Amino acid sequence: YHPLRDTQQLTPPDAFYDEVIVYRGSRGRFAKLADYETFDGAVRLTNQGLRLPTGLGALALGADFRRNSLAAHTDTATYGDGSTAENPVAWSGRTLDRYSFFGELQAPLLPARWLPRWIRGVETDLGARYVAADTAAESNLAPVGGIKIDFARGFALRGSVATANRFPTPYMGQRTEVSDNPTPGGGPVEYPTILDPLRGESYTVPVREAPNPDLRSESAVTRTFGAIAEIGEVHRFRASLDWVSTEKTNEQVYLDAQTAADLENFWPARLTRAPLAGGDTHSVGRITGITTGVVNVAWRRSENWNLTLDYAWSRCMGGTLEFFGRWIGYQRYERRVLPSTETVDELESPDGTATGLLRNRASFGGSWSNRIVAYGVDGRYFGPRTLPAAERLAQGSSRVSAFWQFDAYVQCELARLFPRLVGADRGLRAQLRVDNLLNSGFPHYAADPSGAGIQCYGDWRGRTYSLSLTATF
Repeated sequence: YHPLRDTQQLTPPDAFYDEVIVYRGSRGRFAKLADYETFDGAVRLTNQGLRLPTGLGALALGADFRRNSLAAHTDTATYGDGSTAENPVAWSGRTLDRYSFFGELQAPLLPARWLPRWIRGVETDLGARYVAADTAAESNLAPVGGIKIDFARGFALRGSVATANRFPTPYMGQRTEVSDNPTPGGGPVEYPTILDPLRGESYTVPVREAPNPDLRSESAVTRTFGAIAEIGEVHRFRASLDWVSTEKTNEQVYLDAQTAADLENFWPARLTRAPLAGGDTHSVGRITGITTGVVNVAWRRSENWNLTLDYAWSRCMGGTLEFFGRWIGYQRYERRVLPSTETVDELESPDGTATGLLRNRASFGGSWSNRIVAYGVDGRYFGPRTLPAAERLAQGSSRVSAFWQFDAYVQCELARLFPRLVGADRGLRAQLRVDNLLNSGFPHYAADPSGAGIQCYGDWRGRTYSLSLTATF
């Protein structure tokens, strides 16, 4: 059977469907893997007009309950002729219950009569959620708080402190027996292309994901401080700038195949290597298997700025002219992988744990619209990305280049343009959109997991066209 045959002239032989293709369950029948059930229940109590000494506030209290259940099942694989393709795999089931309780209070911090004229109000928002569990490992309390000070002439200051706890995603089922796989774990085998940093070679490797029973919960504290300015009515302008600082302990990081290869010195058990062959000038043999999955890193701290700009002219040639801009920039991103290791600057000298981290990225655009038609242009910017030292030789550079993309669209409200044809009480919107208008090529990235050698920030096909119709009744 030749996979590159002319399919119009040479059809696959019957043996291909009987002896080559593997069917889950059996050929021509639906396969039932397992029964999965979810129950969610919630109770909410709210008071939007709570009278307090400082003024009117809002109070919300609630409780949530969720039960997830997965039944045990046996996974079978057969060929089309009914013969067994693989040994049946038995999976155990599991039932998980989760309870949580929360409360939130929004209220003025001070009575309005106590405030000077140049301060319009001081609003606070306090909340907390308690998660209950059978074990102390998951039971936790996460409080949050925020404050906003409104000044005259549309200016305001805001800030917040928030805590969060993230627990490992539970595995609802597991194999009762682990077969002799090319890598440990119970998931399917994949064969991505990796760049071996110790040999300087690219080749495919069998990879299998496995759960990590030693994962610990992740704790985070985020602090923000920012300012907002809003002015105008016909010419409306809004700007906001926020500083965000986040500290995490036991942060959960997913090790894909390439990251595991880059960080072999931290988690050597996740890689298996062949013995060094005679005459091989390298220091180690080839990688023969990688186990991917989630691990904990000791500590991380990041600081970034968020800027938003919006402008609207509501009386521009019978419609509204709008411009917007969004920018996020990191000024600090430091991580310590293990308690005994040094702190790493992931922006300038990354170690591979912060995959895809960009110092700067932005989106922007402009549009004009009225009740019938609208058209606009959107843009996106992805700044240069610094690569780990292990990937720089194959890349031929220390960075992945920046990338710009522009999209354009035009849309029409057909219901307003043809009211008798569509109907006055209905809506029909047509939109033509062109993504990657300039057909910009993605930047070179030698260690891309797909093996394509590019950093794909969007649709890999390049320029794409789409036509959509949206009906409203």
